[in-house]
Amino acid sequence: MTDGLNNAITRREILPLAGLVAGLGLGSGLRWWRRGQSALAPGQGVVLRPPGARSESAFLAACTRCAQCIEVCPDNCLLPVDLGSGLLAAATPHLIPRQTPCHLCRGEEQLLCIAACPTDALAPVAEHRALTMGTALIDQATCLAHLGTICRACWHACPLIDEAIVLDERGRPTIVEEACIGCGLCDHACLVEPSAITMLPFGRRTAEVGRAREVERG
Repeated sequence: MTDGLNNAITRREILPLAGLVAGLGLGSGLRWWRRGQSALAPGQGVVLRPPGARSESAFLAACTRCAQCIEVCPDNCLLPVDLGSGLLAAATPHLIPRQTPCHLCRGEEQLLCIAACPTDALAPVAEHRALTMGTALIDQATCLAHLGTICRACWHACPLIDEAIVLDERGRPTIVEEACIGCGLCDHACLVEPSAITMLPFGRRTAEVGRAREVERG
């Protein structure tokens, strides 16, 4: 027999999606379309969510795809996931830090996206340091500072300078995972193209990604 809680979660996930499909079918022109859609990279099952987002499963169940968080973002950093990336994630908000990172509402105590959320998909936090959007990972093989060039772009961009990103005696940056909130400002500031910094969704182990990169390089 199916668990009652699982049934409830399934219904909560299906209802907003049903509304989305119906709206598209009627040509209603959803508000989230105004800023364009942003497809996930192939195979990217987890995305970087807005500040205050709960676990991915809880977020998807609670998010109504209303786009209110997208509408109020002063820096236009939130984008809707498009239908081509799967129906379950369609129209949910996410951010691509390399393009537009989260500026934390320019230092405002209350983040507008969290305040605008009509459900508990985005939960209030006591302070910006408590955010868990993701974690930055520096690729030492392409980072200018680690290659011997003086560069402190990511360090200067970090809102938690000397907390989330620290410099060693040779000026090379290191991410302090416990302090990184995942805003992506360092990724956006990186002078290397493609960026030497990868933003990982909260909960992903950087060691696993590091090993994957070593395999890719051969």
